[in-house]
Amino acid sequence: MTTGTSTRAGTYTLTITGVSGTLTHTSTVSLVVSAPADFTLNALPSSRTVTQGSSTSYSVTISPTGGFTGQVTLSVSGLPTGASASFTPNPATASSSLSVTTGTSTPAGSFILTLTGVSGTLTHTTTVSLKTK
Repeated sequence: MTTGTSTRAGTYTLTITGVSGTLTHTSTVSLVVSAPADFTLNALPSSRTVTQGSSTSYSVTISPTGGFTGQVTLSVSGLPTGASASFTPNPATASSSLSVTTGTSTPAGSFILTLTGVSGTLTHTTTVSLKTK
């Protein structure tokens, strides 16, 4: 039995029928389809404003689905010039804090930061906004 990616998780009753001439017999079996192990990534708040030369932070949540129990390695892209970032902890299993520090040379503006979480072959992203002034 092969299921497709669109097959919903659940228990299905299958009827197997065998026919030979005038003889017919049936039997039923159960097929249990489980959701694949995966996770979702979310960050709050969706936007932060920071003065040049200061720091701010975002809360990152890793939500397991389908029995996922792995560690997720986090990274961020889209930082403005002169800014740095770090996650604590990293890798993480449930939550992490993203700290962003801007420099005095960081330009004023609005920047979209892309947060990426990787665990094995699974990769998910989410975005937040950083406004510098």
